[in-house]
Parts: sequence; C-alpha cells; structure tokens
Amino acid sequence: MDMILRITSKKTGMSAQWVAVVTCLLALTLCVSAQSGSRQVSEKLAQNPCSSKQTCHECIQTSTCAWCAQPDFGDRKRCFQPSNQDSNRQCNEAYMIFPQNEYTVERNEELSKASVGSGYISGSSYQSSSHQESGSGYEGGFREAVQVAPQHVSLKLRINEKYRLNVNYAQAEDYPVDLYYLMDLSKSMEDDKEKLSLLGNLLAQAMQNITSNFRLGFGSFVDKTVMPYVSTVPKK
Repeated sequence: MDMILRITSKKTGMSAQWVAVVTCLLALTLCVSAQSGSRQVSEKLAQNPCSSKQTCHECIQTSTCAWCAQPDFGDRKRCFQPSNQDSNRQCNEAYMIFPQNEYTVERNEELSKASVGSGYISGSSYQSSSHQESGSGYEGGFREAVQVAPQHVSLKLRINEKYRLNVNYAQAEDYPVDLYYLMDLSKSMEDDKEKLSLLGNLLAQAMQNITSNFRLGFGSFVDKTVMPYVSTVPKK
C-alpha cells in the first residue's frame, strides 16, 4: 500500500510538470503569432498607408493618398493610392480628391544694386510749442537694391508635405545705411559729446568705404532737467 501511494505521487508530479511545459509552449507560440501578425500589418501599412484612413481629411493629409467622393462607391475603401491602377479605375476621376501643390511667382525682379537720383528738396520744417525740426536732402529717382529673387511667391501645399523652393541671393553694393545717434546732453555726458564730434568725420569716411548711400543723423534729449545735471542759466 505504501508503494502504491509513492508511485501515484510520482506520476502526479510528472503530470504537473508536463502541464507547465505545455502551457509555456502555448504562451510562446501565441506571442510569436501576435508579433508576426503585427509585423504583417505594419508592412501592409508601409506599402499602402491609405488603407487605414477612414475620413477625407485624414486621407489627403497623406501625400500619396487620394479620396473618392463618388456617391455609389459601395463598401470599397475610399482612400486609395492613385498610382495603384486597380484602385484608380474603380473611382470616377470627376470625384477624385487629390490636391496638388501650387507654386506661383508673383514678383521676380532681377538682382540689382541701389541707385540714387539727383533731385534736391529743402525747406521742410515743423514747429510747435514743444518741438522744432527742419531738414533738407536728396529725393527722387531712388531705387532700392534687390538682393533676393523672387521677391513674392504664392505657395499652396498639402498638409504635412515638404516643398523645395529655390531662391537666388546676392549681396547688394551701395546698400543704403542710415546711422542715427541719440545722446543724453546732461553735464555728465559732455565728454562723450566732444568725442562724438571728433569722430563724426572719421566715421563718415569709414562708412563711405562700405556704401556710398550713407546718411548720418544726430538727436538729443535731457533726462534730468534740474541742477546740477543741466545748466538752467538762460545764457547757456
């Protein structure tokens, strides 16, 4: 009797081991099958990304896909690749929505440097209780430099699609430069004002080496209008 119990116990232990092994094998098989199925789906989507698109806006956001708006289209997939001859024949071309990139040049002037005319204007002035200014200078015949071509384009693209745009560029000669100094004329800035007066001509000569279309301006203000920052003596 004792011998029979031992044999039964041994057989029961071996059966449990076999069940565990078979269970592991089944789980491994299911994992491999799931991975294989997922890989096949990914490969199909890579070959035809249109098959998973269910709406028109999702479809036309993919560059290779077109949408068929044909009313009597049945249960067939409306999002398809126009390059696929079979799918292309199934949809009437009049109902096919396949946006194309549109590129239009609106303005394309040739690259050129700036030019200045010979007109002279003077006598312009303005005066009020708190402000006074006057000036003179050249006007008329001025033509700005064209450094980029084309200057104005119209581009209509599909969503999420790239477009390569060619642009010509040339650094213009005699490009206009306006240099304007705004300085505080308080007493503490007196030495800086004298230094600027000495360097004004030198700066103008240096800029002439860069461009012949150069204008230099000077403006002033007083931040602190009380003694000792400014002199309130009328003679000064």
